[in-house]
Amino acid sequence: MNKIKNCILAVTMLLLLALLPGLGNSTVVKAEEYIVSENNAQTIKDHKLIAENDNYQLYLYEDTLSIIIRDKKTGTIMESTVTEDDGKSNASWKNFMQSGIVLEVIDNVSTQLTRASLLEGAKVSVQTTGNGFAADVTYEKYGFSYKVNVALTDDGFSVEIPDDSIMEENAQYKIGNIYVYPFMGNTYLGDRSGYMLIPDGNGAIINLENNDGKYASGFSQKVYGDNIGFNESYVLSLFWGQFQTVNDAEMIMAPVFGMVHSDSQMAYLGIIEEGEYDATIEAYPNGAYTNYNWITSKFRLRQVYVQPTSKSGGSTDKVEADRTHSNIKVRYAFTRGEEADYTGLAKVYRNYLLEKQEIVKQDDAFKIRLDFLGSDIKKWFIFNVSVPMTTTKQLKEIIEDLQQENVTDILAIYKGWQKGGINSVPITKYKADSKLGGTRKLTNLVKDLEEMGIKLYLYQDGLRANPDTSNTTFNVVKRIDKRLFEEDTYKDVFEKMVYLTPTKSASNIKNLLKTYTKKGVDNIALAGITNELFSYTYSGSTYGRVDTANVYNDLLNTMSESTDLILDEPFAYLWKYASALYNIPVGSSDYIFVDEDVPFLSIVLKGIMPLYSDYVNFEADKQENFLKLVETGISPSFYLTYEDTSKLIYTNSCDLYSAKYSVYKKDVVEYYTKLKEVNNAVQGACIENHEKPQENVAVVTYDNGVKIYVNYNSYAVSLDGVTVDGMSYRVGE
Repeated sequence: MNKIKNCILAVTMLLLLALLPGLGNSTVVKAEEYIVSENNAQTIKDHKLIAENDNYQLYLYEDTLSIIIRDKKTGTIMESTVTEDDGKSNASWKNFMQSGIVLEVIDNVSTQLTRASLLEGAKVSVQTTGNGFAADVTYEKYGFSYKVNVALTDDGFSVEIPDDSIMEENAQYKIGNIYVYPFMGNTYLGDRSGYMLIPDGNGAIINLENNDGKYASGFSQKVYGDNIGFNESYVLSLFWGQFQTVNDAEMIMAPVFGMVHSDSQMAYLGIIEEGEYDATIEAYPNGAYTNYNWITSKFRLRQVYVQPTSKSGGSTDKVEADRTHSNIKVRYAFTRGEEADYTGLAKVYRNYLLEKQEIVKQDDAFKIRLDFLGSDIKKWFIFNVSVPMTTTKQLKEIIEDLQQENVTDILAIYKGWQKGGINSVPITKYKADSKLGGTRKLTNLVKDLEEMGIKLYLYQDGLRANPDTSNTTFNVVKRIDKRLFEEDTYKDVFEKMVYLTPTKSASNIKNLLKTYTKKGVDNIALAGITNELFSYTYSGSTYGRVDTANVYNDLLNTMSESTDLILDEPFAYLWKYASALYNIPVGSSDYIFVDEDVPFLSIVLKGIMPLYSDYVNFEADKQENFLKLVETGISPSFYLTYEDTSKLIYTNSCDLYSAKYSVYKKDVVEYYTKLKEVNNAVQGACIENHEKPQENVAVVTYDNGVKIYVNYNSYAVSLDGVTVDGMSYRVGE
């Protein structure tokens, strides 16, 4: 009986403690409760006020370069380190959580990676500036030194580590990675409400809730995709050794991340302004390593890789001889009030890109994207035989047939038009496959469609070369270990592709442009180089992702002067050269720790430039995917052929299992009719707000006042006086 009484008493005390204000971290605490004045210096949690403007104050704890940002309008704060550890982390993690900058150090002898925080032998010398501070950091043990510049801005602050300030003077130790304010905006377990925004696919959020230790890892992806210069061509999950059964993870297309504190209505968007080509975004929910929720950017300076030493399989670990050379700079842009959510952060990024002229407003009138496969090659006994799927004459017939159905606004892409078909790459001259009608008829088709008000874009993979159809002895990419990089196709006719060096890609395309323009062809659908960045070796020299990006950037700058470019799922540094972006994801990679997909990229870009989806004829749940297109404002795409796709069974296009136009004509007309009506209501408008007021219900508000209601439930719902049927949508004011 006494045990029962003691249990009841304990529970009662816990309930009382929970009801008392200020005892738990769950209470939203404003800065005023921590502000102390010492010797005429204002402090918060031992951080001294060193700079302020009309919107924000910057507080600094010099020993660890820990900072606190205070919003002067609301009094709320956001901290960059864990000031009150729960005592459950080991010394290494505790030091990590309390440091503004953290290094990962490579031992050149053992190639082991260790972590070095500012609490582990670092000497920090700080000088305040008019709007922030400059710090010199040295590690005597490792022979490292670098400078950190932090400056308060109108909407937050920026952090910079200049490349020329980074010194490595001990041959035994090298810097592997640098974390920049890894715990900015961190929260403990489920004490706060809000979420972390990750740039996975179109966008996704991880809620700040107590996960009860169910996640062992978090999100960690390289900005702008993996680096094939270090990685093997990975093994896919295949069915019958041929058909891919698991989709690839979505790439990070934009170098951003965010933290939202919904309870205090304070949020920030982290924008990597420099160093993005070798950066990683990491986000860890509580339970993954610590009891804290944290999101950060990490910058690679060097990498350990495996160097083969013999053909029999011998190898050794090696450290990159030279480090990445680039400034590191991250801008933290804060929002408050109703703008402290993913929509507000997306609008911050949109305005940032427009201001920096990294995107240019285009005509975003609705069009349906139709890709047509010209031809491929099949093996027939000892010969390779062309398999024409859509000739120039047939393509025109399809367009004319659709126009009879009032499908008039079309963006058309012709793939596999070149001699030898879609896998005959690189394309080095304007010469169409004779089985499709030849060059003259292709030129006539381009002109005829132009007169019909339709642009036909010729598909161009500027990256890949087929060893079976072209000379790949020179000007192809070798990895950092000096081994040839080969991309497995998992197909029978052409089993492998190689990558051209960036300078060779640029040379090929520039020469090709001359033959295009002579024939009046100036519409290019560019792929390959739009979403790959890599380190490589060639002719005894080593090149980094920065070098690759610089070549591609210069190339597209040149191309955009004489051609109309649409780009395949391009990385953000190339957006300014595009009149449209295609193969844009409507969702995310569906990681287990993600709580919700959000249309972050759509909010950024809708109304600025046309966005086109992946192929809808390959979607398993077409009804849900259709509603996603309505919600995200992304236009539909179809991959079509005139002939039956059964003819492709012995080609590398054997996975194009359903694309015959006569089968999909009805779907094309339906998608066009319905989505054109939706898009006409918001043409030229940007997304002003995106919210989910009920489960499986989204409301998208455009800046012209139009609201689009999307209901993913199987039953009807009503809101704002509007009733939306199950698995349907409504356009309203």
